[in-house]
Amino acid sequence: MTRSPARTAPLWLLAVLGLAACSSAPVTEDDAGLEVIASNSDTALVRLERDLSWNQVAAAVLGKPLAGSQVRELNSDKRPPRAGDVLAVPLRPVNPTSVYPDGYRTLPILCYHQFTHDDRASHQLELAARDFERQLQYLAENGYQTLAMADIEAILARGEPIPDKAVALTIDDGYRSVYDVAWPLLQRYEARATLFIYPDFIGGGKALSWAQLREMTASGLIEVQSHGASHASLAPLPGDSSEEVYRARLRAELRGPKPLFQRHLGTAPAYLSYPYGNSSETAAEELARAGYRLAATVTRGDNTVFTDPFLLHRTMIYDDHSLQDFRQFVTGFKRVPRH
Repeated sequence: MTRSPARTAPLWLLAVLGLAACSSAPVTEDDAGLEVIASNSDTALVRLERDLSWNQVAAAVLGKPLAGSQVRELNSDKRPPRAGDVLAVPLRPVNPTSVYPDGYRTLPILCYHQFTHDDRASHQLELAARDFERQLQYLAENGYQTLAMADIEAILARGEPIPDKAVALTIDDGYRSVYDVAWPLLQRYEARATLFIYPDFIGGGKALSWAQLREMTASGLIEVQSHGASHASLAPLPGDSSEEVYRARLRAELRGPKPLFQRHLGTAPAYLSYPYGNSSETAAEELARAGYRLAATVTRGDNTVFTDPFLLHRTMIYDDHSLQDFRQFVTGFKRVPRH
């Protein structure tokens, strides 16, 4: 079999980087599979010692597997990198706006609640295991990356571009079916997910236990964040007789979970999903004061790099959604018609 010729960097890039004057130096350990052969403050040239994925190149050079799509874009090539290729790796974010001539990237965030092993769900917010597996299989077969909330924070706060084919899976409330039904499937497909829980529910008859939460977080696939203390709405309620009373209730809901998270999970929550999706400007203020950095609604819509970090959009997943619906939900590139 004739091997395809190794790809080489364009001559203009070699000149800019001063390749002839640079000596070779390994990027990390010997098993990284590549070496840096030249670099400046913006770009590094690397030579692959074995076949790698775009994400593996980004992880080795940048420590950011999610930046693989940036490496691919800079090299203008759709085929996977191969041994012998010389690639340009951006040391600074490429196109942090995620806006392109024909459209822009968005970040889909999905919201689940309960799961069942039964063939059919018993209510709208419950999803059958076979349907959840079909969705995870679709993501895996089509090259999607599942993001943690920390990845979303990096996009919104630190100017990281939205990765190509990325989606965040979130699960609200903390029902035991997450552990019994969803967790084995998330492990099988190595999909990350964020659980938003409220401590007043944990340990109840239909709820997860702290031990189960610790087991799942230890895997690195699951992160546990706050859904408030009691699942009370964070919008003004009839019982909030004054602004002072409302703020005091908000502080209890937002700050109350932190010592419990610290005691049982070893870390305080930094992200929150609004119970019932309800929020207010006052709630956002108290969130920031309590040290939260992102908050998610259940309002469907696009998340761009300019989205308010305390008003993230999420798409609710219902039992009657088809796989075609799901494909549309996770399509992150919005094309803009040319006139």
